[in-house]
Amino acid sequence: MPDTTPSASILIAVSVRDAGAPARRSGSAVARAVCLAALACLLLAGCAVPRIGIYQDPLSGPEHLELGRAYEQKGELDLARREYAEAVRDGLPQAHLYLANVLFQKGDLDEAESHYRSAIRALPEAESAPARNNLAWLLLTRGQRLDEAQQLAEDAVRLADDAHRASFEDTLKQVEAARNR
Repeated sequence: MPDTTPSASILIAVSVRDAGAPARRSGSAVARAVCLAALACLLLAGCAVPRIGIYQDPLSGPEHLELGRAYEQKGELDLARREYAEAVRDGLPQAHLYLANVLFQKGDLDEAESHYRSAIRALPEAESAPARNNLAWLLLTRGQRLDEAQQLAEDAVRLADDAHRASFEDTLKQVEAARNR
């Protein structure tokens, strides 16, 4: 089967009228041949020009959040961080909490604190208990602003659901113990 794929080379065929006679061309024929060759070169060069594409993210914010959670469960914190950051850019308040948790695990406490505070501001109060608890724990870990940490921990306990109440009470006890030292 013959190869029918287009290639980048140009084949120029010249017909010979009289094999024994020297080739003669008029000025217009030469000019036409040069123009055709130049046109062919331009067409081929146009194929090699880089093209700029517009990237549209195929995932929605909630899908980035779920992908981030899957990465985090597998211990792929850098990948989880990237996905949570995408979910934050998509405007999901919960993503601030998840991103802050990953940043805290990675030791980036300043950025983690910023995202915990963003989560507390963006989430409805009833859903902000985990962010309040984790920010209290972060402040306790730093040994700074323990009065604020205690207030955050008290709010977290007050807002906690049954599944998290014991954990949040433990944070509060740890903060109170640190303040009494």
